[in-house]
Amino acid sequence: MIGFNHALVGALIGKVLPLPLALPVAVASHFVLDALPHYGLPHRQRDVSKAWKIVFTVDFFATAALIVPAAATHHYAMLACGVAAVLPDFVWVGRVVKNRSFDLSNNQNWYTKWHAKIQRYERPWGIWIELPLAGLLFVVFCAALQN
Repeated sequence: MIGFNHALVGALIGKVLPLPLALPVAVASHFVLDALPHYGLPHRQRDVSKAWKIVFTVDFFATAALIVPAAATHHYAMLACGVAAVLPDFVWVGRVVKNRSFDLSNNQNWYTKWHAKIQRYERPWGIWIELPLAGLLFVVFCAALQN
């Protein structure tokens, strides 16, 4: 699942549930979303795919940009839960930087093995699920910021 969708779901959890309960629920939402059909390419194709790099780059900046409206409107629980929902993917960042590769298939510990395994419905056509979901979640997020 793209980080944008993880962050939006986490933020919405932060809107409807009280802290501190919302934080672990936001983290758990990450794994629920990753178990659903979503966008992805086979690991070997990620390093050579221009589409993957474009989606990854746009997703990174769009996700980071969500901080601004949440902070500007003083919705700090939404901000914290949005970040919490994205955190489980940060384990991959070190590997991507160290190996200069998006190939995440060589998993050495229980967490990365399990996290990769639940993403069995990661497919190129998943972008057609993720983009409408992102639009819908963003509209709900914007509405939640108004309250």
